[in-house]
Amino acid sequence: MTIKKIFTILILMLTLPVSAKDSVDKLTYVNLDWWKNYKDEILLNHLQTLYNNNHDLKIAALKTKQASENIRLAGANQLPQVGFNGSLSRVLSGAQTEFGNVIIPEYSQNEFMLPLSASYEIDIWGQNYLNRKSAKKQKEIAAEQERAAYIFITSTFAANYYNLIKADELEKTLNEIINLQSEIVRMTQKKFDCGLASINELLNEKQSLIQFEQELNKIEESRKIINNELNTLLGLNTDKEVEHSAFASVNVPNTPDALSTTIIQYRPDLINSEIYVKKTGIDVKIARREFLPKFILYGNLGFNAYRWNRVFAPETFLSNIGIAPSWDIFTGGIKMARYRINKYEYQKAIESYEKTVLTSIQEVNDALAETKTTKANLAKSNDDFSIETEKHALAEKQFSVGDSSKLDEMKSNLKLLLVKQRNIAATINNVVATISLYNAVGGIDYTNTDL
Repeated sequence: MTIKKIFTILILMLTLPVSAKDSVDKLTYVNLDWWKNYKDEILLNHLQTLYNNNHDLKIAALKTKQASENIRLAGANQLPQVGFNGSLSRVLSGAQTEFGNVIIPEYSQNEFMLPLSASYEIDIWGQNYLNRKSAKKQKEIAAEQERAAYIFITSTFAANYYNLIKADELEKTLNEIINLQSEIVRMTQKKFDCGLASINELLNEKQSLIQFEQELNKIEESRKIINNELNTLLGLNTDKEVEHSAFASVNVPNTPDALSTTIIQYRPDLINSEIYVKKTGIDVKIARREFLPKFILYGNLGFNAYRWNRVFAPETFLSNIGIAPSWDIFTGGIKMARYRINKYEYQKAIESYEKTVLTSIQEVNDALAETKTTKANLAKSNDDFSIETEKHALAEKQFSVGDSSKLDEMKSNLKLLLVKQRNIAATINNVVATISLYNAVGGIDYTNTDL
């Protein structure tokens, strides 16, 4: 083999990729089709900003990319390792050097070594292959964790978004209540001054006004906190109020009365638990193969000359190749301990998987029960609001014909506004419950009858 052919082979080896590029497109976890059920364009626009700016989602995406690089790192051990270890030295001897019966007088010389060193672990037992397989499982886990982050953060944002709508509407209604109660207090004060109302009646009305004002302070505080959380999720460094739709445009998606337990198969935590069981099983096999000997194929290829102008001369060419077996006979029990650690981790993974199955079923059932309860409560609240509306219409009619006082009509209106507040809360609670169910089933459209 000529020197030219040897260098051609070396160049081809050096230009080989470290690992085959994974032909996996960037996974997306955005289920905008589901969120269109709420018929809120402002919410959809916010979700686009959320996916672009949220720092937790960016961190989750970077973890997935790190896991991809770990696959390449593990794959590198399945390929030869080539390196250059050259040296330039000058050898100086003493007055004379005895080499057996031969006496070499004092001398000095230069030595130029330009070798390429190559090594390759012969993967007889498939350990390196299993390491890469384990890294791929870790990549799948990271991908599911990223999907879980999208589902959780999207659900959290949407729930806060609708709670902001609730706080806004409750604040408007409560301001009406306070204005109305203030007028009731004023009119009761006049009745008291005229001797037509007792002091207890006046104090009760004043006390009700104070309680309404305290409630307004709490709602204003809650609204600010929710708004700050939304801006943080959107990655915006501002305290401006997040744009939101009016309460009148809120749409509640239809929810099923029952769900099959097989729906938990879409939950990322359950998928992760299943993948982790497989990964730890692979890790046990890797630890078991640590007890077996290893075989390293090595070689050197280069030049060794004593004059720089003869470095690449034909007679300076050198090469060698060999196999170096390696077997750790005694390591103080390190390998056995590592094997047992991985074995126990595998057993833990199985138990964790069984627990995740039960927890998933429980969370889906709990979320479904909450959805059914809030839906039933909303229906009752609507009936209650309709009845109170009719009662107030009668009170207005009675006042118009002189059968009741203005104060009685105002108190009837106050009751109607209080019932309206409960109806606002019941409506948003039902919406938030549908979002909780979406999160519990793993971010899928649970209204699909095929599930």
